[in-house]
Amino acid sequence: MTQNQYIGADLLRLVQADDFNAAVIATLQTRAATHPAARVRSLAALSDMRRPALVGLQEVYALTCLDAPPDDDLGCDDPKLSGAFTDQLTDTLAALDGRYVKAAEVVNLNLPAGLEPPLNALPGIPVWLDDGSLIYIDVVDRDVILARADVTHEVIDFKALQRLIPVICANDSADGCNYALAASTEIVLPGADPIPVYFERGFVGVNATLGRERYRFVTTHLETRLESSGPFGRVFQTAQALELQQTLRVLDAVDPGRKTLVVGDFNSDPRDLEALPGLTPPYRIFAEEYTDAWTLRPGAATGKGPPLRGYSCCQDEDLANRKTALYERIDLIFSLTPPMQVKNARLLGDTVATKTRPPGPRLWPSDHASVAARLRY
Repeated sequence: MTQNQYIGADLLRLVQADDFNAAVIATLQTRAATHPAARVRSLAALSDMRRPALVGLQEVYALTCLDAPPDDDLGCDDPKLSGAFTDQLTDTLAALDGRYVKAAEVVNLNLPAGLEPPLNALPGIPVWLDDGSLIYIDVVDRDVILARADVTHEVIDFKALQRLIPVICANDSADGCNYALAASTEIVLPGADPIPVYFERGFVGVNATLGRERYRFVTTHLETRLESSGPFGRVFQTAQALELQQTLRVLDAVDPGRKTLVVGDFNSDPRDLEALPGLTPPYRIFAEEYTDAWTLRPGAATGKGPPLRGYSCCQDEDLANRKTALYERIDLIFSLTPPMQVKNARLLGDTVATKTRPPGPRLWPSDHASVAARLRY
């Protein structure tokens, strides 16, 4: 299963805003209005419904807030903001109540810890609220693999491959790797020089055993197409896809005999064309070597099965759209070994019945649908 949990706002647009402080407040309010804690419970229910052996999660955010002294104003407890400060991984594991465990994670965006130069030992990004109070914000984005509690697994040591090819996993993070090429912009704080912000993306994997079969399970979240940057924006996602492809080729050579599965938000649809000559979209990079599990759904070859569209992205930013607005298939399950059969390949979280429950508005659990499939070899 692959599931994008969605932060509830656009961070790239936030960092590029002319008034950064005002943009942060607006973004926190937007995230709070999407009720991330309730959404995570709905997303966890989708895993409980399918009981997959392994789940790849993307956009698993944690936002924390610290009041600056004196903390006699609302600050972090402002009801318009407070709902934004959640740890989606902690909430996910709590909702799954021991039925799944965190098997591996890679840390991507990490603010302010990942800034260079650092913010002079400040405990977070400073934000001045309308009432004059000061708060400090931390933002962490992770990709995570969950394993069902009965599944034997171990983290893949990508860093060990550096002995063979030094450029592989040159940017290691937690259990996984950050890609060598990452989109960047600058953050401008009051009274400070512009500071570069790198929107890191990464991948992480586990080796798992189910019965007598050995599997390699990897999840990733590639850069978006960066449409506002023109055709050159796609350089980042293509470079990242190629880096992952080459890393997995080396890993398969040094540790053969496993069935490799790569799942995640590829930000690339089967209909994508080259933005520039030679700039192959991520979907095509993997589809040339891997089997797209969705295309092996029953009836796919004859055209007599359900429609192959499988659109998994994207709902409105505020998740409040009444009817589903999904329009492209970018959440994918790839298998290096062609499966003999793909059963129960389904979208999850794309029907009104899976929206969050009262109290509060009924919202889509994420701007993405989750995708799950049972592969038989």
